[in-house]
Amino acid sequence: MSQNINRLYATPEQAALALAALKDEDYSDYHTVSGASFTGAPIDSIVAAIIKGNILKSDARILAKGISAGASLVSVHAPFGGAAKATRILDKFQPIDSGVAEPDLGGHIIAWDEATPMSCILQMPVLLNDAAPFSKFWNLPALGGSAAPLSSFFGFGVISRAAAPLSALINLPLLSKNPEPLSSLLHFPTLSGAMRPRR
Repeated sequence: MSQNINRLYATPEQAALALAALKDEDYSDYHTVSGASFTGAPIDSIVAAIIKGNILKSDARILAKGISAGASLVSVHAPFGGAAKATRILDKFQPIDSGVAEPDLGGHIIAWDEATPMSCILQMPVLLNDAAPFSKFWNLPALGGSAAPLSSFFGFGVISRAAAPLSALINLPLLSKNPEPLSSLLHFPTLSGAMRPRR
């Protein structure tokens, strides 16, 4: 899921450096609002400029207070898997407190590692403390009490006494003396009248 990351900076120069760092990392969906451009402007006009960056109006009202005091906003719409990296980039340039609550990134941010890209994208550790995570996810025991759980589930024995268990189950012989067993069973002629060769 994509996510907006917003940071306020005390000076336009810090905001410009943060924006340049985002561009260097190929983030292209960003939005900036400079306090220098809104000196003496009403809060509503600042809010209107902020929400153009897909920022919630409730958050925009809080951010507008900082911008009216001269701060500059840098906002990036990070794609799925890119929020943690964007956060690290923006936090390198000494942002000031914006007053907006930070989104929960699951309590941890995993640094990008080229050797484990999927774990980084999903923000999941490579090794889990759980020895059987899929068993826990599906609510199944890791090891079944039965040596043959599938056979037990369907009520079949692991080894059948019948030489041909499927044939015995559907009550058909394994080998038939009839050359057309399916046609005979369904009472269909082997060749229809339209297909019979003429004599």
